[in-house]
Amino acid sequence: MTPFQPQRIGIVTSGADKLADYFPTVAEPDFVPTEPPFTPDDQLLVDELRQRGHHVSAVVWGVETSLLADQFDRLIIRSPWDYMDSDEQRQGFLRWLEQLDATGLVVENEPQVMLWLMDKRYLLDFAAVGVPIVPTEFISIGESFDLESFFERNAAAIVKPAVSAAGAGLEFLTDRQAARAFQPEFADRCRRGAQLVQPYLPEIQSNGEWSLVYFSGQYSHGIHKLPASGQIMVHAERGGSLRFADPPAAVREMGDQVASAVPRAFRLRDGQCCQMPLYLRIDIIETAAGSLLSECEGVEPELFFRARPGSAAQFASIIEGRAI
Repeated sequence: MTPFQPQRIGIVTSGADKLADYFPTVAEPDFVPTEPPFTPDDQLLVDELRQRGHHVSAVVWGVETSLLADQFDRLIIRSPWDYMDSDEQRQGFLRWLEQLDATGLVVENEPQVMLWLMDKRYLLDFAAVGVPIVPTEFISIGESFDLESFFERNAAAIVKPAVSAAGAGLEFLTDRQAARAFQPEFADRCRRGAQLVQPYLPEIQSNGEWSLVYFSGQYSHGIHKLPASGQIMVHAERGGSLRFADPPAAVREMGDQVASAVPRAFRLRDGQCCQMPLYLRIDIIETAAGSLLSECEGVEPELFFRARPGSAAQFASIIEGRAI
């Protein structure tokens, strides 16, 4: 199949009712779904692909995978946002990705890469290949960790599940007393799943966070996010604000370093090679110690096509150029 022949493309998303949790936002009150279950951002890509003659339809994750290979040439995982709504949903999504991987259907990003990036332990893999990360303590399932002792070295702490999205399960502990009070719940969480503990970086409130979007390893555009006053989460659906702008040079250099390191970091954990992911959103915090990787999102990030005119067309061209 040449890049110019029509493809049957499935855009993987969640149910249409889930979109009400995210749209509209205070930051963009008029950016709303027009063809649910496509998100407004994904709609820009869908429209571009259709204009090029491709057959594009939504696939709500969880459908029987054995049927998909006959219906599609390619699946693009885009907005399965409800997989983090419960432990049952999360485990169901993990199984579904593994089943997709077994079909032989072209899936992007690659299921094994997505499974790797769903567990924030991947931050340690990036650190191992030389990428500066937000300092991170990883607590495996069943291990214990004394939160109070963490405060001997840090003024405040961020606690979150190793597998999480959109700030789900995040706790901001401001002092030892808060850590002591949260310890029993934290111990229970550790019995049920791996956790991360990170020092609170005050720059998240003053400098916010940069999200850099990469298509097939190449930088496309940037988004600068700030939390609401007195908050630490930058997500628009949680009251954060955003602006579309190219990042400072140091942040851009960090983004390029992270993107190029993905195959090496993945190989370190999985022992296998991977192609450069079709898309990545790389989140970076500017601190007094320099730019630090906060997240490398390759499963279900909003790609903010509206941030740069022509980016949806660029993305569509890259899709057409990747092998079936």
